[in-house]
Amino acid sequence: MVKILARLILVLPFLAGCSAPPAQITGIPQDHPANKFYQSAQQGMLSDRVCRDDQGDPTVPAGKIAEGQGYTKFAELTAGVFRFRENATGKQYLGVSFLQYNGLLQIPKVCAWEEKDKG
Repeated sequence: MVKILARLILVLPFLAGCSAPPAQITGIPQDHPANKFYQSAQQGMLSDRVCRDDQGDPTVPAGKIAEGQGYTKFAELTAGVFRFRENATGKQYLGVSFLQYNGLLQIPKVCAWEEKDKG
């Protein structure tokens, strides 16, 4: 019995992180390029090029969004996926957080897609 408990204690921390993220972003059309990027971002670190390949913009400063400097985050769709507004222009965006690789550095970034009016 002690051996079984010892094995469970060793295995449980690994299983805790194994829950799969949603396959696509809730409330976003299945064919939206953000869904493809979101799936890639769940796999590991990416480059800006992957964001651009999925028709996103990697130049929006993640730190300024987080600090509310010129941007307002107004909806969290799922972990790492949110809607935000650029205060100066009023443009609204869908953003997906990701880690960019740069040598040994991991840089938090946002890949953004401008949301067009639906009316």
